Amino acid sequence: LEITPQSCLDYLKRGFKSDGYYTIYDFKTDDRITVYCDMTSEAGSAWTLVMSYAFKNRHMDQIARKSMQQDTPVNEHSPNWNLYRMSLSQMTHLKSQSTHWRSTCTFPTYKVDYTDYVRAKFTDFDIMTFLGRGICKKVEYVNIRGHQCAQCTSKWWHGNNVYSPHIDSPSNGCQFVPTQGSASSENNFGFYIQGVVNKKFRCSAGPLSTTNWWFGGYL
Repeated sequence: LEITPQSCLDYLKRGFKSDGYYTIYDFKTDDRITVYCDMTSEAGSAWTLVMSYAFKNRHMDQIARKSMQQDTPVNEHSPNWNLYRMSLSQMTHLKSQSTHWRSTCTFPTYKVDYTDYVRAKFTDFDIMTFLGRGICKKVEYVNIRGHQCAQCTSKWWHGNNVYSPHIDSPSNGCQFVPTQGSASSENNFGFYIQGVVNKKFRCSAGPLSTTNWWFGGYL
């Protein structure tokens, strides 16, 4: 019996090895979803794009001020780098098929070189259920402007109708300390509408820089 793939990882398990657009199936909603799959940047893993936006679109309410718990899709049927956010049901389905989430900067240019990058296990840090201000949360790996740590806590903000998930890198108090070289109230991986923008952080380097969020898993 042919089971329809429910994630990019299902395609990887079947031997598909190319990055690009795939169709996955959500049995709960009986929905076919077009997604963008990254099969190549991290060996033995597959990642589904759940949100991506250009820095020039940072002020959009659905991007800046909505949490991952809120249903504010943008172009949810046509994944793209500059302005895309899955519906909540799509994200919830993907989470059920995933063990990890990550955020990258300007992925089409840099792929993954572990600079300006964060990855966590949903079991350690569930980005879809966590809400809070300045809370230390465990990540597998994080790098901001070359500051890095592995299996450590980093400081996160996330609030309904307030801000999308992000790190405020001038703030210390967790194991990860990216304060050196930070701009005043600099935000990373989201909520770029307050504080000073740091052009040394790839996601906010210029108007066409992009912030990319992914859910995924390993073979």
